[in-house]
Formats: sequence, C-alpha cells, structure tokens
Amino acid sequence: MTRLFALLRRAVPAVVLGVVVCAGMARADAQGRPPASGALDGVVTTLNGTVRLPGVKVVVITVDNREFMSLMSEGDGHFHVDRVPEGQYRVVASLDGFTTLSVTTTAVAGKAVDVPIDLAIATLTDTVDVVAPPAVVSSADTLARSDTINDKETDRLAPGGGLGAAMRLLASVIEVPGGMSIKGGRPTQSSVQIGASTLADPAMGLVHLTLPDDAIDSVSVLPNPYAVEYGRFSSGLVLIQTRRAGDQWRLRLNNFDPTLRTKRREDWNVKGIAGFGPRLELGGPILKDRLFLEQTAQYRYSTDDIPSRPEDERQTTHWVSSFSRVDANLTPRHSLIGMVGVFPSVTTFASLGTFVPPDATVDLHERVNHVSLTERALWSDRLISESTVQWRGTRTNLDPQSTAPMQLYPDTTLGNFYNTQARRLSTLQWIETVSGSASGASDGLHLFKAGLDVLVNGYDGMSASRPVLILRPTGTLSRRLDFSGPTQQVVNSTDVAFFAQDRWQFSTRWYLEYGARLDRDGVVDRWNLTPRVGAAVLLDPSGAASLRGGFGLFYERTPSAAGAFTQFETFTDTRFAADGVTPISRMPFTNVTDPNLLTARSRTWDVSYDNRVTPRWSVHAGLLERRDGRELIVDSLLRAGVGQLLLDSAGTSLYRALEVGVHYARSPAADVNVTYAYALAESDLNAFARYFDAMMWPIVTPNQYGPSGTDVPHRLLARGHVMPTPRWLLIGVLDWRTGLPYSVVNDALDFVGPRNVLRLPNRFHVDLGVERRFHLFKLQPWIGMRVYNALDSFNPVDVQANLSSPAFGTFYNSEFRQFRLQLRFER
Repeated sequence: MTRLFALLRRAVPAVVLGVVVCAGMARADAQGRPPASGALDGVVTTLNGTVRLPGVKVVVITVDNREFMSLMSEGDGHFHVDRVPEGQYRVVASLDGFTTLSVTTTAVAGKAVDVPIDLAIATLTDTVDVVAPPAVVSSADTLARSDTINDKETDRLAPGGGLGAAMRLLASVIEVPGGMSIKGGRPTQSSVQIGASTLADPAMGLVHLTLPDDAIDSVSVLPNPYAVEYGRFSSGLVLIQTRRAGDQWRLRLNNFDPTLRTKRREDWNVKGIAGFGPRLELGGPILKDRLFLEQTAQYRYSTDDIPSRPEDERQTTHWVSSFSRVDANLTPRHSLIGMVGVFPSVTTFASLGTFVPPDATVDLHERVNHVSLTERALWSDRLISESTVQWRGTRTNLDPQSTAPMQLYPDTTLGNFYNTQARRLSTLQWIETVSGSASGASDGLHLFKAGLDVLVNGYDGMSASRPVLILRPTGTLSRRLDFSGPTQQVVNSTDVAFFAQDRWQFSTRWYLEYGARLDRDGVVDRWNLTPRVGAAVLLDPSGAASLRGGFGLFYERTPSAAGAFTQFETFTDTRFAADGVTPISRMPFTNVTDPNLLTARSRTWDVSYDNRVTPRWSVHAGLLERRDGRELIVDSLLRAGVGQLLLDSAGTSLYRALEVGVHYARSPAADVNVTYAYALAESDLNAFARYFDAMMWPIVTPNQYGPSGTDVPHRLLARGHVMPTPRWLLIGVLDWRTGLPYSVVNDALDFVGPRNVLRLPNRFHVDLGVERRFHLFKLQPWIGMRVYNALDSFNPVDVQANLSSPAFGTFYNSEFRQFRLQLRFER
C-alpha cells in the first residue's frame, strides 16, 4: 500500500500536467477562428521563383510594429499563418546570404491571402530589420535534414540557458560526460563554426568559449551535411550565425533576476544566490545604410552543489562574454564584416563529484580571444566571392589545490589531483569561396560553390604529473603510478582543404547535391578525399511531403594533442601484495605512436521522410547509419617485458538510429513537438580523448569493443507550450531515456568482465512552468514559476562501480526538485 501511495504521489503531477495541457489545447481549438480573421499563405523563393528556399525566417508584424507570428519556411519554401485578424501586416523574410525582404499585405476575413516572396542574392547595401527572432537550424545550405528549434521557444522552455540549453532540447543531442553528443558521437567528433570559420580548439577539437545569448542569430545542428564546404568532423556540426545590427538603434537588457539558492528540499529557505546571468545588447547604425555596430555582452555566475556531497561544497563558475560585430557596406556590391570577442572564465572545484572532495579537485582558468574579418563581393547577379580571415588564441590552465600525491580509494579521493597543465593554443584560418548559379532550359538550375580553406594551428603546452596511489578499502596500497618529470609539448601544423559542390534542381520537385573535398591533415601529414551526395524529392505538387537521403565520407581533424603524444610524461606502474608493502610487479611504460597513423573518418548514410499532413500537424521519420574507422585509441600493451601506451588508428565504431516524430503547431495558442529515437552505439572504448583532454586520467587499461559511453537505445523527448489566453503561458519538457552504460572495476582499478554492459537507471525528467504577461509602463514582462524535475524523479549520474567497496552498485547524485521564480522579456 505504501508503494501504491508513493506511485500515486509521483503520478498525480503528470496527470495534472496532461489534463492542463489537453485542456489548454482543447480551449485553443474551442475558441475557433475569430469571425473577422483570415490566413496568410506563401512560398519563399529566389532567382525569380525558380528555386524554393527552406529554413527562411518569416515574421508577421502588425501595424504597431509588434510581432504577431514567427515561423520558418518548410522544405519546399512554403509557409502558412492562420487565425490572422483583419488588417494590414508586414511579412519579413530573412536568410543569411540573401536580401531581407519586407512585404506589406492585408488579411481578409474568411480568405487565405497569397504572399509570394522572392529573395535576391544579397546586394551589399541592404540593411536588416532585426525583428525576427532567430531560428535555430536552417537547412538551406544542405539537403540533409537538421534538428530544429527557434530561440523564442528556447527562451520559453529554457530561459537564459543559451546555446547549451537549446541543444539539450533537441532529440539528436544528448548531454554526456565531457560535453554534447550529436547522434551518438563523442563530443570531440563534432565541430562548431561561426559562419565558415571553426571554433574548435586545435588540441582536442573542443570549444572553449560561450557567446552571449543575444549575439546568436541562428544555430544549425547538422548531423550529416552533404555540402562538402563543411569538414573536419565526423558526427555532427553546430553552425552559428551571429546577429547583425538593424537600421535603428536598440538597447535590450535581460536576465537581471538572480536564481536563488535554497536549502535542499526547502525551497522557501533561501541561502544565497545560485546563479546570475545579466546580458546586454546594443546595436544600430553608426552611418546610415553604411556602417552598423552590434555589441553584446553577458556575465554568468553559477554555484552548483553535488546532491551526493555536503551542501556547502560547491562548484563555482564566473565567465564574461563580450562580442562585437561591425558591418560595413563599402559599395552596393562590396561589404566587410568584422568580429571581435573576448571570453575569460574561471571555475573553482571544477571536478567536484560524488567521489571527489574539494581538496582533490582542480581549478580551471580559460581565456579565449577571437578576431575575424569577412569580405564579400557581388560580381554579378549570379556570382559572389567571400574571403574570411580568423585568428583565435586560447589559454587554459588546470591547477590542483596543492601538490600532495593523489590517493584513489574505492569510495573517495584524498590528496590532490595528480596533474598540472597549461596549454597555449592559436588558430589562424583563411577561407576563400566563390558561389553562384547557372541555369539552362535543358538541365535546370545549378547552385555551385568552390573554395579553399587553410588552417594553421599552434599548440604549446606544459604538463607535470605527481604520484597516484590506488588503495584498497582497508587502506593498504594496491598500485602506484610514478611519472617522469615535467614535460613540454609543441606541435605546429597546417591543414589545407579544397572543395567544390553543386546543388542541381533539374525539376520543380527533384534536387541533387554532390561534391568532393580534398583535405590535408597537418598532424599526420596525409591527404584525404571526401565525396558526398544527397538528394531530395517533393512527393506531391504542394511540397507537403518530401523524401531525402544521401551518403558521404566525413574526415575528422587529428587533434594536435595526438601529435604531442610521445612528448607527455611516461610512468612506472608498481603493484603490491595484500600487505600493501611487498611489490609483486614493476613495469615502466613508454608512449609510442604508430608510424602509420591515419585520419579518423566516418561513412554515413541516411534517409528521411517528412509530411505536413495538415497546416497544424506534421510527421517525420528517419533512419541513419554511421560507421567510423581509423579512430584514435590508446591501448595498454606488454611487449618483450616492456609496457607501452600505444596510440594507433585501429579504432572503429557503429551508430544506427531510427527516429519518428510528430509536431503540432497552432500559433500562438499551442506548439508541441514529440520525438522518439531508437539507437545503437558501439565503439572501441579506449578513445584518445578519454585520457588526454585538458583534465587527463592516469589509468589506462587494455582496449575493448562494446557499447559506447553515448549509447542510449531509447529516448522520448517532448517539449511544448500552450497559451489558453494571450496573457497566460503553460510550458513543459519531458525527457525519458535509457540510462548511460558503465563498467565494473576492482581495487586496482582494472576492469572486471566486459565493459559498459551495466547501466544507470533510466532517466525520467519533467520540467513545468506557468507564466503570465504583465504591463509595466512600456514593458511587457512574463512573470511566473518554473519547476525543474517536477516529479522529483531519481536520476542518478554516478554509481559505485568498484567491486571492493561495501557500497558497490549504489547510485548517487540525482538532482532534487527545484522551484524558481521567472522573469523574462521577449525580443
């Protein structure tokens, strides 16, 4: 009976949520279409209607300059807005690389008014009316399907969370230890770009900067783009377009309400501030129609506890992000874009965890400086050239709390972290592209692009390691690692890429995208050829149903840290008898790199089906397979009585996923998106990135093949909002997925049995919110309440996997239910 009441206590909030959401949707439907309302229906094209443009931001604006509706054009360029009250409106369409166009139209009661929009290739004196909220994910540059969420939805569902919060709301992205996994890949297998230039650091391929939320105009998550202009990754690309200033000065302040820190399970007992992230946006014309400045800045303070540790032990982060963009229209056919960013951050107790107390943690200091300049020239109506030069410098310091030897017990860590590290990274990138179009009566329309991408990387590092003692529960010594003296790492490399691609539209319903890319990997000094091909077909004349798919090779960039592998410290591994004093073996290890190291690559194919069944309902189904080979792995070997850590490119992995989804949209009353994914992820488990990131791990065991650390066989993600009235907003996010895999170790930290065959409990997480819009002078803020982990589900992220521990098999570190007041201002 007790278990029954506990189950009912957990289930009632979910039932209430379902009733509220269904009631809200029913009310939205019951309201019906107002007597004096109509609809707007249109298609966005370019080149005089010959090419339909997907992923275009379309914003409907009232006569008093207020946003009525924001949406994206479908895969066939079509958009539809219903329940539009009679009256005059502006419809603004914008897409990077094209002229922003504003069309005036009049909604007529009981009719669907046709609104054709044809975007010209950007003439460079055009200004941008920044009224459209950024859309996250446009597939206009590639036929491959992308995962989509716009920033207005992100601001509603995860306010103030920025890029990371937006990505966590996508079914193709899962947060794993070390970062974000896109379609089952490791965080180091994906890449991030601002426009054409990379943000990934040369050492490991990770990103060490966070842009201000207001600097981001759009974000695209592309698991497998077939356009060969995108390269140096194997599992996915995050493409960021930054915001350009409009033709009127605007000042916007937001996120000035701090998140309060309360005592666990006592949300009324305030103990301080848990988070504070104010941000500023200032932008407008310096010279009318000629020179524009967009300045954004954000400060973020957060202090987080570990639920399985004492409440007063907290990980604290301070970061500042300042980003400036200047747009200059030199002539009607010639423009410049300059960007400057500074991104310092400090995290204290960065590695605090269930088994890592504060004294055993590290402090992480990072600073990134970014400068880029892009020049664009319009040579004719069909030919554009673009040149980009980017420089980025990164400094990373990893500092333990002191220099005592690190003592690894089954249930805790004593002493201090064993490694001190400093890395100085630099990237200089030059990209030159030419793009245009050609058409003929017999072979349709071609949109082509060709270019050169040169990437010069520098890696200058220092590493010093101290002894690591591995102890049994009784306190006796099981194993000891002693390292050689401090080392220096220096790797300079130059990567070069040539690419050419064509998107061929040989009828109004058939598209073909193909191209090739030739890359030089500067770290291993090898050339790699990358062919890709994709296709899309509209299955009906309206374009409501489409089928797309393709195949391609994707080569990663070999990280500079791999080139420095033999420059890191070596160690001696000593094992002891049960008394902890008598040595039973002593093995020195050296770092060895396979002389025939290759560039990691993946072979990926996918097919997907999309159907806009009605103006409000759409469905999606997709199948993807990715086979990776030549992956960098570190293996622990014994050869001729000598230990070796061998770095080679013999690693493989496999990822398969079937995804289905349904989307209901009745703007502005309701928007609900539900996606289910069934996936398989397997790999060689000793990936290089597991051991030689900025925070290195000293224990290397023999490699095994098994379920990947990103393997999530089942995931159901639902997100959405309902507005019963224009002033009330109900939001919800539900994320259910299989628990991540883990492995069992013994008292010497050797793996026992097959790795990654056990799993954490399934994760079930629900966030809820209710908000009301108020009028305060000229401001119209949303004020409400958010409940995170509303059902107080047990979602542990740690497990005691050491067989020698009395607590073996115990799960830890599940977040508590939290209530937070919310104040936000919409753009």
